[in-house]
Amino acid sequence: MERLIYGLKCPVTNRMHYIGKSTQGMRRPMQHLSKSHSVKINEWVSDLRALGSKPEIVVLQEVNESVDIDGAERMWISIYIDRGAMLLNENIVYPVTIRSDLDEKLMEDGVSKYRAVGKFVSERRKNAGLTQKEFAEKICVALTVIRKIEQGKDNIVLSSLLLVLSAFGCSISVDKIK
Repeated sequence: MERLIYGLKCPVTNRMHYIGKSTQGMRRPMQHLSKSHSVKINEWVSDLRALGSKPEIVVLQEVNESVDIDGAERMWISIYIDRGAMLLNENIVYPVTIRSDLDEKLMEDGVSKYRAVGKFVSERRKNAGLTQKEFAEKICVALTVIRKIEQGKDNIVLSSLLLVLSAFGCSISVDKIK
């Protein structure tokens, strides 16, 4: 089949990280393994390559000519987002960056909540006996993400923070911002 919807799955975490479409059969998905159109996917593939691995290509649907392939791709993206996947699709899923102008709202007794989250992540990682690099490799995020979080930086992509917290069975929510 030449028309298909495919996913790129992390072999370490077994989580889907990208959903794409192809009218060229497996030729298009295979291109991601050497040079992707996406900077984010290139970084991810490079990180996996450094571990001696590569993404797993999964065919999600064969699409016949009568089916809208763009609609099928959006449907699969929605399915995986609903399942909690942190997808790297740049044109469809926009990562939410925590804005620094929220800093004053995220202070408690003069201590930034970013620092509290960073301290929590650092302590949990150390209790698990992992270095920052080992932890980043285990959950398939860039080492710089772990460093930024543990340092209490405020320019963190929310999806990355959620992925790190989910490694400890935690999440984050906002009760109220005035």
